[in-house]
Amino acid sequence: MLTDRVPPIAPAAWLGAVLLLAGSVSPHVVEAQAPRPGLDTLARFERYPLLVPDAQAHYLSSHDRTGGNDDGFDGTYSALYVDARGEHVIFDVKGPGSLYTLWFTSRESGFAPLGWGRIRFYFDDEPEPRLDIDADELFGAQRPPFVPPFVFDRFTSSGGHVSHLPFPFQQRLKITTENRVGFYNAYYHTYAPTRRVDSWTGDEDASRVVRIWNAPGQNPNSETEAEVLSGSVNLSAPAMPDGEMAPTVVEVFDWRGAGTVTALRFNPLAPLTRYQLNHLFLRISWDGEATPSVDVPLGSFFGSGLGEAAVRAVPLGMHPNGAYYCYLPMPFWERARVELVNTNPDPMPPIWWEVRLATGAEANYSQETSGYFKARYRREWPTTEGADYGILDTRGRGVYVGQVMTVEPIRPEVKRWWEGDLRIYVDGRRQPAFHGTGHEDEYLGGWSNEWLMNPYSLPMHGQPATRDLTQVDFQWSAATTVYRFFPGGVPYQSALRVSTEHGTENSAAAMYPSVAYYYEHPTPMRQVDALDVGDPRDEAAHDYRAVPATSVERSVAQFEGVDDAVDVAENGRAVTETSRYSLRAPDEGTTSSLRLRRLYDQAAIQEAEVWVNGARAGIWYSPATNASKRWAEADFIIPLDLLNGRPVVDIEIRVVTGPWSEYRYELWAIP
Repeated sequence: MLTDRVPPIAPAAWLGAVLLLAGSVSPHVVEAQAPRPGLDTLARFERYPLLVPDAQAHYLSSHDRTGGNDDGFDGTYSALYVDARGEHVIFDVKGPGSLYTLWFTSRESGFAPLGWGRIRFYFDDEPEPRLDIDADELFGAQRPPFVPPFVFDRFTSSGGHVSHLPFPFQQRLKITTENRVGFYNAYYHTYAPTRRVDSWTGDEDASRVVRIWNAPGQNPNSETEAEVLSGSVNLSAPAMPDGEMAPTVVEVFDWRGAGTVTALRFNPLAPLTRYQLNHLFLRISWDGEATPSVDVPLGSFFGSGLGEAAVRAVPLGMHPNGAYYCYLPMPFWERARVELVNTNPDPMPPIWWEVRLATGAEANYSQETSGYFKARYRREWPTTEGADYGILDTRGRGVYVGQVMTVEPIRPEVKRWWEGDLRIYVDGRRQPAFHGTGHEDEYLGGWSNEWLMNPYSLPMHGQPATRDLTQVDFQWSAATTVYRFFPGGVPYQSALRVSTEHGTENSAAAMYPSVAYYYEHPTPMRQVDALDVGDPRDEAAHDYRAVPATSVERSVAQFEGVDDAVDVAENGRAVTETSRYSLRAPDEGTTSSLRLRRLYDQAAIQEAEVWVNGARAGIWYSPATNASKRWAEADFIIPLDLLNGRPVVDIEIRVVTGPWSEYRYELWAIP
C-alpha cells in the first residue's frame, strides 16, 4: 500500500519545500587536513572531499604474476617471501601507514574454514608479534575487537573472511602466516615520512565507528548543523504528438551560494520497478558547470542495478520500505542544482525528497583543498572481447571512494565472467596500484557458487541482489549487483583509471553497468624534471654518479595489468651501494607536496635509504616481486621542508638490500 512507503515527516511537506533546523547546535568546522590514520579515518565522513597530498593507497593480492588465473588456487603467489623463521610473509610495509582491509577465502570452498594455522602481526620491527592468533579465530567474529562491524565471517560475507579493523603503524607492519594461504588481498595507505601515526595496540576506542557502522541508513554526518529542505515531485512523462514519450526533467533543489549537501534522500511513494529505476536519472550540477557531475540511474546510484534491494552500506543505500539515502558530503561554492530526469513511459508515483544543507561555518571547505563530488555512470552491453570494462578514466586531483557494479550474463552458459580482475591505475603509473583476483574477491565474498547464492549487504562492501540464478554443469550463474567502498578513499594527484576484466583475459562477454564515486579538483600535479638513467647526456645534465660504478643494462620486459603483453625497452643500472643525482626543484610556494617516481626492475626485493639535500628522508622499500612481468613504477613522497628554498633537489640513494634497480626518475609537484 502507499501508506507503507510514506516518509516519516508531516504530510504537508509533500506539497512543497519546508525549512527546518536539524542536528547539533555546536559549531562544526571541517579541518583542512586528512583524518588520523586508523579508526578516525573510518568515522570522519565529512573529510572525504579533502585532497590528501601526503598519502598513497595500495593493494596487495595473490594475483597471478604471469597474467594468468592462478590467483590463489595453488598458493603460488600467496606470500611475498618466507622469512628466517619459516613464516610466510603476506604483508610487509615500512614507514608510516595503516592497513584498512584484509580478506581471505579458503582453498576448498567459500564456507570451509581457513585451516592454515596462526596469523601474526609484527609492529615497528619488534622481535615478537603484538598479535598472534589462529586465523579462524581472528575471522570468527566473536573475539573483541575482531567482531562486527569490523570483522565478518565466511557465513556473513558469503565465503569471505573479512577484517575492516584498521592496523595503523609508525615504522613497519609485517604480517605472516604459519602455513601457505590461498586467495587474499590487503588494502592499505602509506604516508609521507613526516606523518605521525599511533601504532595499533588493540585498546583503541572504537565506539564512534561502531555507532556509525552499526546504523546504516542513519546520517554519519549528524554532528553537522544542517537545514532540511524537503518536498515531493511528480515525474509522469508527457506524450509527444508522434506518440513517443519525452523525458521529464524536474528540478528538485536549486541553491545559490556556498554550502555542503550532507545528506540526500528519496522515497518513492510506491515501489519502483527495475525498469523504472534504470530509466530515472539523478542529475547534480555544481557551480554552473556545463556537464553535470552526477548523471546516474537512480537504482545504480543508491546501490542496486537490479531493482529495489536491501542495500545497507554506510555511505549510501536502500531501505526495504523504499527510502534511498546518500551521506557522502558534497561541497559547493556558488550553486548546487539537483534534478530528476524520467526517460521511461510507465506511470510514476510521486517521489518525496530531502536535502540536508550545511551553510556558513558548517560548510567550511576550502575550494583549493577540496574536490567536487562526482559519480560517473558507464555501461557496455555487451563488453568487448579482449578489453577491460572501464569503470572510470579521469584526470585531476582527487579521492576515489568506491563503486557499484552490475553484471548480467548474456546467457547462463556464458559464465566465469567473475574471474575478471579489478585494476586501478594511479597517477599515470604503468603498473596497476590495485590488481585483484576476481569479482567475488574484490567484493570480499568467496567462491562463485556460494557467492551468487547468498547475497549480503555490509557497511563497506556487499552483493545485495542476485537474479535468475541458474545451474550450468557444476557451477551457478546469475545476474548480480555489487558494491565496494574504500575507507579513507584512494587519493590520486593527476589521473585515475579503474577497470575490470570480464573473465580471464576478458574472454567472457556480459552486460556491465557501473557507477564510480569520487571527489575531484581540476588541477593535476605536474612533472618538474626527469632523469633517464643510462643516457650519458642526461646523466651528465643531472650530475648522476653511482658508487661503485655500474654498467648500463638494456632490458626488455613488460608491466603487469592491461598491457602485460607489450614489450618495453629501457636502459638503466643496478646499483649496489649508492647513487646520487640532482633534479630541478619547483618554484618556491607553488607546491604542497613532492613525489619522486622510479622505473625499476621488480625481479627481486629492494630497499634503500633516501637522502634529500643532505638529510635522511625515509626508507624506500619494495618487497613485492615479479620475475615474469618485471617492470614497475613507484612513488616516494619527499617532505617539503627538505627543499630549503634551493633551486635543485639533491638525491642520494643508499642501498640497504639490493642491487637497487633504477632506469628512470621523475620529480612531480602537487599544487
